[in-house]
Amino acid sequence: MRDLFKIPRIPVLQVLRTQNSELRTPRSGTSLTAIKQQLYHSRTRLFELGVWAYSCRRPRRSTPPTTPRSLFVLRNNDLGDLLVITPLFAALRQRFPEAKIIAGVGSWALPILAHNPHLSGTLTVNAPWFNKGVQPQGWRDRWHYLQHSEAVAQIAAQQFDIGIDVLGSNWGALLLLRAGIPYRLGVRGFAGGAAAMQQCIRFDPQQRVSRAVLGFAELLGATELPDPRPQLFLTPDERRAGEQIWTGRGQRVAIAPGSGREPRYWGEANWQQLVARLAATRSDLDVVLLGGPQDADFGAQLAGLGTNIRNFAGRLSLRQTFSLLATAELVMTNSSMALHAAAAFSTPALALLGSGFVSQQQHDAQWGYDQAYLSLGQEWGERDRPYTPDEAIASLQRQQWLTTAAQ
Repeated sequence: MRDLFKIPRIPVLQVLRTQNSELRTPRSGTSLTAIKQQLYHSRTRLFELGVWAYSCRRPRRSTPPTTPRSLFVLRNNDLGDLLVITPLFAALRQRFPEAKIIAGVGSWALPILAHNPHLSGTLTVNAPWFNKGVQPQGWRDRWHYLQHSEAVAQIAAQQFDIGIDVLGSNWGALLLLRAGIPYRLGVRGFAGGAAAMQQCIRFDPQQRVSRAVLGFAELLGATELPDPRPQLFLTPDERRAGEQIWTGRGQRVAIAPGSGREPRYWGEANWQQLVARLAATRSDLDVVLLGGPQDADFGAQLAGLGTNIRNFAGRLSLRQTFSLLATAELVMTNSSMALHAAAAFSTPALALLGSGFVSQQQHDAQWGYDQAYLSLGQEWGERDRPYTPDEAIASLQRQQWLTTAAQ
């Protein structure tokens, strides 16, 4: 029992020296943006110090339990963020076949984990940080959530042996601490919290997120790892329902033009030109438009461009959307949830990157896949603008993903 409450021997200077958070004295002529960044980093380091101090008064183990009774995985972020880390659940189940493994996610993301055989259950964690599902997200809102939310009380009541903050933030660390989880894992070099953790993976912008998260399982002793691709589990009825939506009159093409982040969005004008070109030249394609309620009006505009284009944006549940992506033969999308859902089913997917992505290679280093995947975007020193609709179609034809009209 003494080990559970052991104070960690971490020098204060080590806590302050977090990666990418070096506070320098502004030089003469330093821009206002640079000064603001330095002030932000200084506040982050002070916050990290406070999190570390709080961790000294919370339950703590120096080593992970050999056979943990239960594990809690926090991922209260957006849909694509959860999709890319789903291989972690399989890795943890392989490592701890008898343990209770619970995922804490936002209510908006719960359908992603339906029928997942590697999880024992889920907890709804609508925490107001690092997602688009909860507003507002000020400091006061976050403190109130940590102090008074029913979700944190439910997590604490289950007395988890191990907690993992997948994103890696001071706020996620505080949630695990408030819940009294004695052995904690996080991320060093991203958004804080590492000082409160016993073990961390290191944030690496050159490593794919789907592979990086498997490092948590490796820290806990895992040696057998799954393929680092998203995992979704459809029932036979769900897959049949997806099949029935297609007309059977040509290649099945799903287009998901919605995106939650401007200017990473490819742009409405580009999508309109792309769909118009397909409608004018490829009446043999069976095209469906996918997206959320916020994409419904734009989907209706695109569907009006051709008789073989149908708009389902805002009309399907998340699970129904997955069933269409699973049964499609080609997916065209922004860098968004639809891209990662297509990867779960190895459906060929083209990611069209907006001007907010200055490097296609950097995007792919974090969010790409080795198979059934192609992205088109800007690249430092090579290309200074997004791809045009005609270039996108030509790339699909070279890839032989878009069938010819005669096929």
